[in-house]
Amino acid sequence: MNNTPLDNYNKLIESGKLQDDSAQLTVVKSLQEIYLEFIPYYTNKQKTFFFKSFKKITLPKGLYIHGDVGRGKSMLMDVFFDSLDIKKKRRVHFNAFMNEMHSRIFEWRKNKKISGGNKREDDPIPVIAKLVAEECSILCFDEFQVEDIADAMIIGRLFENLFELNVLVIATSNIHPDNLYKDGLNRSLFLPFIDVLKNYMNTHYLTADKDYRLDRVRERPVYYNPIIPKNRKDFEKSWTEVKGSSEEYPISIQLKGRQIDVLRSVGRCVRFNFSELCQKPLGVIDYLAIADKFDIIFISDIPLLDEKKRNETKRFINLIDTLYEARSLIFILAEKSPSELLQEGKDLKIFRRTISRLEEMQSAEYLNKSFN
Repeated sequence: MNNTPLDNYNKLIESGKLQDDSAQLTVVKSLQEIYLEFIPYYTNKQKTFFFKSFKKITLPKGLYIHGDVGRGKSMLMDVFFDSLDIKKKRRVHFNAFMNEMHSRIFEWRKNKKISGGNKREDDPIPVIAKLVAEECSILCFDEFQVEDIADAMIIGRLFENLFELNVLVIATSNIHPDNLYKDGLNRSLFLPFIDVLKNYMNTHYLTADKDYRLDRVRERPVYYNPIIPKNRKDFEKSWTEVKGSSEEYPISIQLKGRQIDVLRSVGRCVRFNFSELCQKPLGVIDYLAIADKFDIIFISDIPLLDEKKRNETKRFINLIDTLYEARSLIFILAEKSPSELLQEGKDLKIFRRTISRLEEMQSAEYLNKSFN
């Protein structure tokens, strides 16, 4: 028999992997209660009719854990998930799950050879929900958020079906349920889902005095050069420490008439390579949108700049200016130090400001403001 969530959490503290944290302990105790109610329910559900208990055993409410990045939400959910000695469980990033649901709906419609309809037999949502319920008795979602109108338009019916099929849901998020899909297109159609969520899940705000993920990288460099295996390995380690156990996922930042595709993000953390930011026709408005969306930005593979890369150089100057003004925390893997990145060309004079800012962004004063 597996240890309970509380047992496993205490073991992590005893081993020194975690620190005592009263706010985290409160969440663990809530997860412990869910665990102690869910296991008898699940065990009874798996029995054949003649061996089932005739005493009514009900499914507990799920839990929606929200709070700022780095507070330990995903880690606590993992403690709960790892305590479950059952087959029909799944932990998945919410965006990945919704992409999967859209793919299933597409395949269902393709197989049915229909384009849509109002008849229930032409509605894929109940069918897909039933398939998910047959696969999973419990779903644990990391980074629960709704930003895409396609998700917003199906999520209510999908989850209402899942809840009615007695699927237990645990979720982590940076967003309070009331603020999900805030300012989204046709949000009025989405709002009933919030009531459904609150009906089937308790909400808990996880407070904390520190960002544990940033605490792990506080003593690490934020600028790595040159691009050699050791520095790349250290850069990757910083990324791993910052994102913690959360899964990376792609998102799109919507601007007027277009969008910025982001391939690797985790909450308020994002990762790009130089070509994604400076070889594409991006401008200050794009960099402002990125700085507004993310607090921690990793940029890899910055090459030596020269006159042949003048467009890339100008974009890089604008990028650093924007991130500096936004007080973003940046981690960089570059071919040269800031003062050596550009050694000649028409932009050398203006690039001196970029050098100064890159150096300041490594200073203790700047980092303390960014970390806090």
